[in-house]
Amino acid sequence: MQMVDVRPSARPIQSCIQCRRRKIKCSRSYPCAPCLLRGEGQTCKEVDRNAVEASKKPSDQVDIVQRVQALEATVTKLSRLLAREFRGETADAGVETFLGPVSASVTTPTTNSALTSDADTRLGPSIRASFGSGSSEEDMAMMLEDFAMGHKVNRTRATQDAEGDSVCRRDDHANPSLPLPISHPLALLVDSSIDVVARLVRTLPGEWQSQCLIQFYFDRLDWYSKVLHRPTFLSESETLQQQITRGNLSLVRISFLGVYCMVLCLAVHLIEPHVAERLHLDLLTTSGLSQRLYSAAQACLQYDDFLGSHSLEHLQCIILMSVYQQNLDEADSHWALLGTAIKIAQNLGLSRLGSESDGHCYPAGWRSAVKREIARRVWWSLIFDDWSHAAAHNGTYSIHPSQNHTGYPANVDDIDLVEGHPVKSRPPAEYTEMTSLICRLRFVEMYRQVVDYMQAPTGYTFITDMDLKISQFISELPSYFRSSDREDRITPGSIKGLEMTLCLIMGETRRLRLHRPFLFRGYKERKYVKSREQCVHSAKAILGHLKNNHAQSAILLKWWIVLFYGFAAAVVLFIDLCHHKADEGPELEERRSALRDALELFKAAEHISTVSRNAIALLEGLLGILNYVYPEEVLI
Repeated sequence: MQMVDVRPSARPIQSCIQCRRRKIKCSRSYPCAPCLLRGEGQTCKEVDRNAVEASKKPSDQVDIVQRVQALEATVTKLSRLLAREFRGETADAGVETFLGPVSASVTTPTTNSALTSDADTRLGPSIRASFGSGSSEEDMAMMLEDFAMGHKVNRTRATQDAEGDSVCRRDDHANPSLPLPISHPLALLVDSSIDVVARLVRTLPGEWQSQCLIQFYFDRLDWYSKVLHRPTFLSESETLQQQITRGNLSLVRISFLGVYCMVLCLAVHLIEPHVAERLHLDLLTTSGLSQRLYSAAQACLQYDDFLGSHSLEHLQCIILMSVYQQNLDEADSHWALLGTAIKIAQNLGLSRLGSESDGHCYPAGWRSAVKREIARRVWWSLIFDDWSHAAAHNGTYSIHPSQNHTGYPANVDDIDLVEGHPVKSRPPAEYTEMTSLICRLRFVEMYRQVVDYMQAPTGYTFITDMDLKISQFISELPSYFRSSDREDRITPGSIKGLEMTLCLIMGETRRLRLHRPFLFRGYKERKYVKSREQCVHSAKAILGHLKNNHAQSAILLKWWIVLFYGFAAAVVLFIDLCHHKADEGPELEERRSALRDALELFKAAEHISTVSRNAIALLEGLLGILNYVYPEEVLI
């Protein structure tokens, strides 16, 4: 065996030629262990990289430069092709040019620069208008990365933009009557002989009952979330009913079926007595039916592989599911699914839709004005949930304001959203179906600032400034709910009172949450007396709004968020009662009465809301402890 030569240089030891050729791990000692085992110790030599570099000929470098220039020219021509597509011009000439021989497309740097500048001028932000802006070269480079790195949604979107395809999702399992492909996550669990769609359809109520429930949902419940376009949904639901009646289940779109199930689920879950009586549904029946419809919606999401096949309808389904989840004390499931929905929305480009007034030139998948407007509603609904619950999750949220480039939804009624017509938002002071949601979105933006402040307090001045801002907005609220001079297209007086009450309650809750960190200090330090007084005042106002109309409160308290606001107010009044337990007079009795009224309000919704039952048990327990400490005073 030959002795290993001493290496004069300090560069890293390389694998030997034989191991590198066989693509096996080398021990990097010469001769190496693998070569010795094969009996090839005499031929084992380290790769000399200096020799390799020296062997490169100038002609090879010229060839590389030419290839890079050809690639640059190809990218530029693709940019020009997309520019014609976005302007609606014919792209035949561009296609012919693009498909020409690459070797003939090498141009000088000056020509490339001119073409690039021209493409930038004409395209503006249109190549990735919904998904980021920048130079066309950067956009095309990112597209190439999408193809290489497996970003399927971006890759599909780029292909669709070039081909003018308006479909915005892949469809690996287009025919639901066929067996699941082996790549589907449920392929190992679902027998291929089972007709999954038929099973899902069997959970639906009858056609007449479904129509009544849909009518009830849009008349009494849709105002709360506003993520659906009523005309589009009614048209799709009619198509679905025809497919079911004719037995054409292979044509059923699973993504819409999930949304359909959740609309029925919420209508049954939040049903009002007169509707239940008309449909011959009792409390036990509605509870079981709503749970089955919720499970069907979950199954639709999984069967449609919502994690790998993103769509706007999946997001609509998830947002509607969140209302049901929160009412059933599944806040953790809601928070986890919310994070998933936000990432899906970002992947679809919902965070960069801008506003209709911005004059964007949208890609093929977003050319529908109705779709863009519903997408804005969906995106801001996700923002609302994300920021509203941030304080309960260590002050963290997923959507950063600086990364949100989507404007508020337009202040319009659904009937005014017509395909092919521009979206004309009405003045902020004019009441529409969207007025309530936009008010709530403005409140949650203020609350997000409060959450940020709590993570890094900057002084009490912020509290007073924000309090003034919230107070001013609350004082302006009534003007938002005045009827316009035109004919009211909403059911007269049906939901406007609910909308306004929720906005007023939300505003007072924001003030309460703003001052509550200083509530206890306000009983001891004069500096924070105003915070203490404001907390108590807001708590009384919240319960007062709920108590003013008992029938209206019974409806509002079915929603988890309203009950949450009411319970937060009751806790503040309980704290205040504890600090004034030794006092006498009408104010003490007023505090006791307010707590008793809060308990009665919560009990109005305990038959449908697990959270309501939790709140009642907690409040009764707190009052029970207080009665135990002061047995001579009975509060309940």
